[in-house]
Amino acid sequence: MVHISMLGILNVPEVIGKIIAEGARGVQLFYIASAFTLFLSFKNRKTKEISPVKNFFIRRFFRIAPIYYIGIFYYLLQDGFGPRYWLGDVTHVSTSNIIANATFIHGFNPYWIESIVPGGWSIGVEMTFYVILPFLFSKIKNINQAFNFFLFSLFFKSLLGYFFIKFPLIGFSRLWNEYLFFYFPNQLPIFSLGIIMYFIIIEKEAINKISGKGLLVFSAIILAQLATGIQFILPSHILFGIGFLMLGIALSSFRFKFIVNPIIIYIGKISFSMYIVHFAILHWLANFRFSGFFNNGILNYVTKFSVVTILSIIVASILYRLIEVPFQDLGKKIINRMESKHRHVKELQLKNS
Repeated sequence: MVHISMLGILNVPEVIGKIIAEGARGVQLFYIASAFTLFLSFKNRKTKEISPVKNFFIRRFFRIAPIYYIGIFYYLLQDGFGPRYWLGDVTHVSTSNIIANATFIHGFNPYWIESIVPGGWSIGVEMTFYVILPFLFSKIKNINQAFNFFLFSLFFKSLLGYFFIKFPLIGFSRLWNEYLFFYFPNQLPIFSLGIIMYFIIIEKEAINKISGKGLLVFSAIILAQLATGIQFILPSHILFGIGFLMLGIALSSFRFKFIVNPIIIYIGKISFSMYIVHFAILHWLANFRFSGFFNNGILNYVTKFSVVTILSIIVASILYRLIEVPFQDLGKKIINRMESKHRHVKELQLKNS
């Protein structure tokens, strides 16, 4: 929604423009869905596999890396190595920047987090969450602990944000402020909401299992924000996250056909490829001066949205079949081979003992 609005001029009523701009919150929806599904899959595999943690990282690598590496290669060809908005006052894409993107540590540098693959900041943040997920799964055992982790993440991101606002690490203030929204600590509360959703939907834990102390702290945060109008602890992206949590819980008991249907499910399967390629489609449509041909601003936007979405689905479907599925299958083969080897070694050890 939000990226398509940047193609040409957006001439719509103010309220519709605000809704379109909040399309950016789709990343937070992705993070909540990610935490929820990863906790679920980790639970299902932990007792069935000999090396669940190692297998988890193999699966994650073969799920994310192949398409992202294509993105690095393509967008360097498309945009070159020269200066751009997300490089701030840096003059070119460095070798270190490319290596950081290839190793998924680009989220730790404001000059690297978004300067090669458009939207790549969210992938770096997601991969950082992967690193800590096995630890979180081992420590968070119920909804009360999940809610406490949510509160911890709120205070952690707020204190760190306050420190970095007071003491910026780079001199380019615009880029630094953008980075403080993108970076992992600011998104951690969103992941924690996905973990809460897991315990509510999958483990069937009730809200009243959350301690009164935790709820008291959270209510104090909400009331203080409403009283002061200062959105520092609960900024809008976290409020959207809470809304998405409610949406997930609602859809677990009522499958609203407008949201849960074969078309949306298929788009969900190819959504990672769509995310990476739709920036390229926007680039080429802009090159061919496709910015709309109607005087009506809403009709113009709907037309652009439809064209970009359809083209993204077509290209992403090809990438899904040619790249995503084969590499995911390769990851599965590696895991199966390793698991078979471990089982064979264990059987030999049992015989020898």
